[in-house]
Amino acid sequence: MYYFIFSFVVLIAIILGSLAGIGGGVIIRPALDAFNYFDESAITNMISTFCVLFGCATTVIKKIISKQKIDNYKTAISLGVGAVVGGVCGQLLFTFIEESSNKNILIITQSVILIILSIFSVIYMQFFKPKGKCLHLKNIIISLIIGIFLGISSSFLGIGGGPINVAILCLFFGMNMMEASINSTIVIVFSQVSKLVQTFIDGTFQNLCNLESLSANDQTWWIFVLILVPISVIGSLIGSFIAKKCNEKALIYIYYFVNVLIVGINIYNIVSNALVL
Repeated sequence: MYYFIFSFVVLIAIILGSLAGIGGGVIIRPALDAFNYFDESAITNMISTFCVLFGCATTVIKKIISKQKIDNYKTAISLGVGAVVGGVCGQLLFTFIEESSNKNILIITQSVILIILSIFSVIYMQFFKPKGKCLHLKNIIISLIIGIFLGISSSFLGIGGGPINVAILCLFFGMNMMEASINSTIVIVFSQVSKLVQTFIDGTFQNLCNLESLSANDQTWWIFVLILVPISVIGSLIGSFIAKKCNEKALIYIYYFVNVLIVGINIYNIVSNALVL
């Protein structure tokens, strides 16, 4: 039953994420947490990382193969380099909070931050971006610093990129929605690769592979990965196909819808986890 439900969640999340340039993890991670199927919070984080990485990589590779022009890709690469550093820092922060508190506090912390970022993103995109309130930064150092911030939030929250990526790209680099969407996806690939490498370095991945130390439900996490990664690739291809049919206005409405969905899921997570503290 859960295999079907999670497959549906990942498919919809990756399709929407591909369209809005948010990766999909911002829906996947909190949605899986909401079902409370796994005991270890690191597992939902890991599953989200794999799904987002393969989904976003598929989108970028498809763009390259089809020789579609990627505007401002140099900015995305410099942001991506910063995101590599941020991804490592974010994973270290996640491990620290996970080991010094409990699953419920960690989920509440992640959910509160996600709600704040989503509200900020919607406010900017709705009220300030249409008025042309944006910068057009070209400085590589500033791009690297912003990339580090994006990498930390992406890795710690286990969301890939989330709404903050698109809003930041529009605010600081003056990109339109379509440009921000694909460039956000590039940044997400960088941050998720670095996060995955860090899980090998700090032993998180090895601990999860020690199945005998996990609960019965947690032992099935690798089966979910094998099922959900192909679903992510399919969702990315569907999202790319739909994106070709959408204009700038349609993508913005999808972006707003995803943010409302994110806030709703995370409010539920805060309430449900606060009740068991």
